Parts: sequence; C-alpha cells; structure tokens
Amino acid sequence: MTIVALDLSLLEKTREAVNSDREYRKLGTTDARVGIKAGEAAFLVDFEAFECAAVAAIELDALRDADFYLELTPDAWKAYLAGRRAGTAPSLISLDVDTPNGIVKGTDPLKTLKFERYHLTLQSFLDTGARLAA
Repeated sequence: MTIVALDLSLLEKTREAVNSDREYRKLGTTDARVGIKAGEAAFLVDFEAFECAAVAAIELDALRDADFYLELTPDAWKAYLAGRRAGTAPSLISLDVDTPNGIVKGTDPLKTLKFERYHLTLQSFLDTGARLAA
C-alpha cells in the first residue's frame, strides 16, 4: 500500500479523526501552534485544549508565527509516515535527536521548548495521519 504525501487534505482528515477519538483526549491539553514544513509547502496546525482546532496551508515565511515547526523534505515526510505506519520509524523526539541540526525549528527558543512538552500529542497526531495516509 502506498503512503500519500503530507498535504492539507491529510492534515484535515487527521484533525477530524483525533478530535473524535476519546483516547487522544487522554493525552491532556495542548496549547501550541505547530508548523510543518515539507520542502516548499508549509502548514500550521493549531492545538487548543483537548483538540486540534485548525489546520491551514501557509506561506513559508508564516512559519515564524508558529511556536515551532517540524521540517523534513517531502520524501522524508512520506517515508516517515510510511515507517510509522509499519512500526519501523523512530519517534519524533528520536528523529530530532538523530538528525543533524534536528527537525524541530523555531525563532523563539522558549516557544520551541513546547515541542518537548507536547511531543506525545504531536506523535499521536502524526501517527493517526500515517494510518489515514495509506
């Protein structure tokens, strides 16, 4: 089965899925504006309280408004989602540590620390997307 690319449609489906999942709510509240960069494409995922409030395609320079963003090439995102679906890809935190210069980026070091606080919610969100991407 082929994994589709990370795009707005997949992020919207993922938002709908996690918002209707009671288990997702058990991860606790998340208050973060998370950017996702895939080559020349950029997205903003807003997490508020126990839900994913919104997803949107944005211009690359608007990533500065995110608390932090996750950056991989489009092919790397596709491979990461496929690996998560197969159970072979590392967690986001491990991927960040093992990637030269990391995958977590941001303009404000204090806001960038939100990644460590909310990484389990983000991992669950992306894992849900990986399942939906097939």
